[in-house]
Amino acid sequence: MSAAKLSKIAWVDTFVHDGRTAPDGVDIIPLPLFILTGITAAVAVVIGSALVVRTPRWQVAAQLVIAAALVGALAGHAPGVAPFAISASVAAFGVPLAFADARHRRLPNPLVLGLAGSVSASVIATAVVDHDAGSLARALAGAAVTAAFFLAVYFTAPGQLGGGDVKLAIPLGAALAWFGWQTLVLGSLLPWLAAAIAVVIMRLGRRRTAIPMGPFVIAGALAAMLLANG
Repeated sequence: MSAAKLSKIAWVDTFVHDGRTAPDGVDIIPLPLFILTGITAAVAVVIGSALVVRTPRWQVAAQLVIAAALVGALAGHAPGVAPFAISASVAAFGVPLAFADARHRRLPNPLVLGLAGSVSASVIATAVVDHDAGSLARALAGAAVTAAFFLAVYFTAPGQLGGGDVKLAIPLGAALAWFGWQTLVLGSLLPWLAAAIAVVIMRLGRRRTAIPMGPFVIAGALAAMLLANG
């Protein structure tokens, strides 16, 4: 068999299996199905969010493209089903949440609760299937630490955060901590750094409009998860 033929077979095998195999070599989940499932979930969430928040058609289309691209990127980097399920949940719910906060300055409760439920289900299922109580405990601790920090900012620096930001921080903190403490720290610092840069740029342009924190928190969490998956 020619070298070109072998190379083509190797590429196809990498795309289809992507190393996601059980110890006996039996394929667990093909990568195309891995991606398709996540994108389908993201599409469903985005379309559902359009019913919760009055969203222009162009924004719905933009959300679908961004959510699908994020899920595809996460699927390509995730080392397994569990990290993909957790990070894809953040992408699917995070995109419409970010758009809603940027446009309406609010984070709809149904979407925040959907994110919390999806992350919780993924974390608990992983702990049960893998018999890994440590990851569950770390996720709970991460949620508590993040919630405490956001509450402290909420009460000590009025106007910097809204109640929706505090609620959003709880499932995001759990998801980030599940990947590890370093991911939680990175995902917690990136939003504030990005928001600070945005404020400086706006002030240089002599604009004093308050910026919503939700999009920065979501983007920072997704960036940290992409790095953790990679």
